[in-house]
Amino acid sequence: MSLPSELTQGIDELIRGIAASHLARASTELSSEYRGARKGRPQLDRIHQAAYLTSRLPATYAVISRVLREVKERISGLGIGSMLDLGAGPGTAMWAAAEHFPELARIVLVEDFTEWIAVGKRLAESSILDSIRNAEWRKGSIIQQSFSEAFDLVTISYVLNELSPTDVTALARDAWNHADKVLLIVEPGTPVGFERIREVRQDLIAKGAHIVAPCPHESQCPMRDENWCHFAERLERSSEHRHAKLAVLGYEDEKYSYVAVARESVRLPAARILRHPRKHSGHVELQLCTPQGLQRETVSKKRGEEYKKARRAAWGDVI
Repeated sequence: MSLPSELTQGIDELIRGIAASHLARASTELSSEYRGARKGRPQLDRIHQAAYLTSRLPATYAVISRVLREVKERISGLGIGSMLDLGAGPGTAMWAAAEHFPELARIVLVEDFTEWIAVGKRLAESSILDSIRNAEWRKGSIIQQSFSEAFDLVTISYVLNELSPTDVTALARDAWNHADKVLLIVEPGTPVGFERIREVRQDLIAKGAHIVAPCPHESQCPMRDENWCHFAERLERSSEHRHAKLAVLGYEDEKYSYVAVARESVRLPAARILRHPRKHSGHVELQLCTPQGLQRETVSKKRGEEYKKARRAAWGDVI
């Protein structure tokens, strides 16, 4: 998955003139922060902003885009005319949503840091879409905002790890109260990130939300001990991205945890594949999350079409 060309152009303009060595050092610092349970937002000097735009924004965009694609597939005829993004950063989720929902007309982004709002507005200038160029930016804490209106889509991405447990629950509930159709929450695919997702998942279900993805059920999460639910999205690396991360490969796999809920119930799949399928000669082993809990299934060649599907299946797919 790659970024929209206008967004890439906007990023190139903002990072022009910054040495690759400076980007690499700042990118390493950011990666450590995003893998851990950070206590605040990343540094916001120009070099760290540039490092974020080249190394973190593409990964965040790829994940949100992947999840929104599944939400659109799961909810037949879903139309998103309005969006609220809480903890917007430079507006990554907005760009991903606009890509999937061309009918999106009204966008409100809440961000606590003036620096990110300025960057987000600069990037928006490169868009060909009125919805992005005319998006409303609001400066302020996401846990202290009040809204008199609801939005078709509310998104919270890579924010919960910055909050206290009490604020996490309060934010998720408030976001749900303002979601007319769908609420999407995404966190890093770490044990800490997943634990936050699991907490809000159970609370939202208790408040009447219906699971859209990734779970194939609305029962209590069956994950235990050192096991955690996460997935990976592969994204292409630009030359700037490779330099910033001192990487050789032209791609990377971004691991993430998430939950998407909706006002209306949707038909859920029978199971979701939780790990890379183990493909052997004549059979495939699958680790699944099902309504009956975690299960391992061996699909042998004797099962014909089911075996062919299992051979093609990937981590995160539904069956």
